Amino acid sequence: MDRRVRRPRAVGASRPRTAGDGGRGVRILAIDAGHRRSAVSRSVERASRAAEMAGAEVLRISLESHDIRFCTGCGICRASGACKISDDLPALAEMIRDADGIIIGTPGYFRRANNATQALLDRLGGYFAAHAREAESRACARGRHAIIITACSAPEPFAAFFGYSTGPIRELRRALQLAGIRTVGSLAVTDLWRRPIDELDCHKAESLGRILVGRL
Repeated sequence: MDRRVRRPRAVGASRPRTAGDGGRGVRILAIDAGHRRSAVSRSVERASRAAEMAGAEVLRISLESHDIRFCTGCGICRASGACKISDDLPALAEMIRDADGIIIGTPGYFRRANNATQALLDRLGGYFAAHAREAESRACARGRHAIIITACSAPEPFAAFFGYSTGPIRELRRALQLAGIRTVGSLAVTDLWRRPIDELDCHKAESLGRILVGRL
């Protein structure tokens, strides 16, 4: 696999709606860590469309199609603001920097986000740390807001009681907070072992998309 830094491939994008003050529209990056047409992917898609209808420009990317590796704990990012690993993370961090808001969706496995999401979040803190020397890294996540979407097979109330639905949300919320990104809403789609995602879940995802735009 080519290890050079590559700009992430977009799944879908729209042109910006006109902002009320004549400036650029609100920009949202939707990070989809689910499999194609999964409950997570469909929820991220519905949240993205609702954000577009609310006047935002949304760029959606598939995380599983990108090379994001786990942190090695070398500490170079703390000293220089840059990571020694050559993969797609720098390009993705640049896209987060350019966005006003983030939609992130991941399936949950045994109370944790999937591996692709964990690798991403594991390294974002180093890029956006307040003490990093690179001015771009310090400013990258400043003032950003996010919504979180997860999905699991367990039904309620077991999903919440045992942390299958709430665990990934807590994990993502903490990691985003370390990167300077504030979570303003979340959705956990549950009971997927016996039913597909329904319209109620989709409507909740749409509401989150509108809420995110309203906070930006």
